[in-house]
Order: sequence, then C-alpha cells, then structure tokens
Amino acid sequence: MRNFYIAILSSLFLFSCSGDDNTVIPIVNTVPSIPSLVFPTNNLVCTNFNLEFDWGAAVDSDGDSIRYTIDIATDTSFGTILFTATTNETIQTFTLEKGTTYFWRVKASDSAGNESEYSDVQTFFTEPDAGVNTIPNAPLLTSPSLGDSVSGTNITLDWDATDGDNDPLTFDLYFGDTNPPVLVSEDMNVSTFDVTISTNTTYYWRVVVKDDKQGATIGQIWNFRTE
Repeated sequence: MRNFYIAILSSLFLFSCSGDDNTVIPIVNTVPSIPSLVFPTNNLVCTNFNLEFDWGAAVDSDGDSIRYTIDIATDTSFGTILFTATTNETIQTFTLEKGTTYFWRVKASDSAGNESEYSDVQTFFTEPDAGVNTIPNAPLLTSPSLGDSVSGTNITLDWDATDGDNDPLTFDLYFGDTNPPVLVSEDMNVSTFDVTISTNTTYYWRVVVKDDKQGATIGQIWNFRTE
C-alpha cells in the first residue's frame, strides 16, 4: 500500500512539472531607432529651392523593413505642416517657397507597426528673390553659454543678431522652464533681457529677430541650468 501512494504522488509531481513546458513566452518587437538629420543642416541659408532632404537610416534590431515620415513646417511646434511624405528611402525632395524660415523632422516606423520618436527639429532658411528684402540672420548666443550651469536669483540673457540689408531689428523673447518656452517680451530694440530664476531648474529660451520690412527669423532653443 505504501508503494501505491508513492507511485501516485510521483505521477502528480511529474504532471505538475510538465505543465511548465507549455508556457508561451511572448516575443516583443522593438521600436526602430530615431533617425538623425543630415541635410539641410541647422540654420543653413539655402539658395536652391528644389531641395533634397537627407537623413541617417534608423536601426531595427528585429530586421523589420523601415519607412520614414518627414514633416516640414514654418513653426517649431508643427501646428501647420506644409509638406509631408512617407518613403522607404532616406532622401526626399520638396520644392519650397523663397524667403521663408522652415523647420523639419523625421520619424521611423517598421513593418510591425512600431514608430520611433521624432528626430530633433532643425531649422533653415530660403533666400528671397534678388532685390527683395533679406530676412535677418539667425540670432547668436552670447550668454549664458548653451547648457551652462549658473547661480544666483537673477541673470541677464544676452544675444547678437545682424541683417544683410542693415535694417533696424527688434526682438521677441521666449523664456521659461518648459520646452518650448513662452513669450515674455516682444518688439524689444535691445539684445539683452533680465530674468528671475530659481535653483535646480533647467530654463529654455529663444529669440525671434524681426526687421522693419516684416522679415523674421526664429532662433533655435537654448538652455541653461541653475545650481
């Protein structure tokens, strides 16, 4: 009788262990890497309006086929996308308007339906027709330096800007602890601005340069951190 019970218990143990052999482990398909933008480079002034955009290929560790979506807009938030396309290639050509500031970005998607995040946004400019007002040059950062660590409760934001026509310039300043920053002052005729800051915070800011002929150039977003 004792051997009978041992045989039953052994069979139950074998049955319970064999159930684990049927466990199905789900296979997770990975998201493609984020494409890198190659051309046009950031703050480039373009004289060719039939422009070929070029970006680096994304990587998909599962070997899935990849498609790319490129968006082009005239605002950094891409509220109104003027041009868009989806392609298997890492190049795409668009015919652009003259005398315009553009922003562009690219994302990758694989054949399994996964999408990468968008790339960093880059901006460029197209030249106007000869004899037409030239838009101001992109503003240049003076201080604080990009990514700098600063201390204190007040700091002066300082930048520089020029115009090919030597038109008088005014500035709109965007500043804050969110990205993108918010408008804090507009139509300034000086290239400095004092702000109050808090400790252990990352701040973002950008400058829009405007001439007196309705030409405008949107600068890139700069940042610094407080101690």
